[in-house]
Amino acid sequence: MKPPIQFLAAIALFALALEDWSHAQPQQASSSQPLNASISDYGTTFIFGPPPICPKCLETELGFQSLSDGRSLPTVITVAPFKTQTDFSVLVNLVDSESPGSDRTTQFGNRFDFVARQQVLVKGGFTLVLAPRGAIFTRGVDGGRAGATAAPQYAWGNNLAAANFTWTGGIGVSAANPNSDYVGSFDYFRTLDKRGTAFFLGFQHEASAGQQTAGTEEGLVIPFRNGQVELETAQLDLNVKPAWQFEARVIVNWGKILARK
Repeated sequence: MKPPIQFLAAIALFALALEDWSHAQPQQASSSQPLNASISDYGTTFIFGPPPICPKCLETELGFQSLSDGRSLPTVITVAPFKTQTDFSVLVNLVDSESPGSDRTTQFGNRFDFVARQQVLVKGGFTLVLAPRGAIFTRGVDGGRAGATAAPQYAWGNNLAAANFTWTGGIGVSAANPNSDYVGSFDYFRTLDKRGTAFFLGFQHEASAGQQTAGTEEGLVIPFRNGQVELETAQLDLNVKPAWQFEARVIVNWGKILARK
């Protein structure tokens, strides 16, 4: 199951650092789009948001995640270096703390994920993004993974429905790195006000190593200028061994800092 990812303690620091960079986020004509419609949405929700971030922009995500006896501080860095609707992201846990027994082990995460998003179709309220992706393991697991995501979304009124269909194959297959993994994730967002405050509901299905699992989620998006806070609870592995997950994260788009002066 893809553990979605995040970090509430950074909210105060980011709020103090924010400046009035309103030009960094493209304004949406439709009230159905939140204040930060181009935020990448990698970790808290089951899906990552299909549209890439604004061209020549840099975005960071910091989060806190709690699942069973595990705690993690995931981070995402996304950069859009070109004028096209393309961006590149790197995901890793800054801290991964596990306590399977009486002792707790805290260390840097052992997996780096890389995703390249390319917007290929926009028509009316429909958007389609294709995203090649891969992962490498740095400790405890050999090899890596490679695959892709198809990410459609459709907006109407104050509603937004988005999905991710992801398949990856193992490189250096082992018990911890299965030969094939498929994840289908679906989220529905409802915008509540003009600022873009929204709630979301989601469902996820995964088929991996001959086993299938399912999960549900619900959460809240709270926007601020050039960013947003996301809070989520999820009920994972409902058909196997149910587990509760809590996530929080802060996302900041740092503006068109890569643009030439």
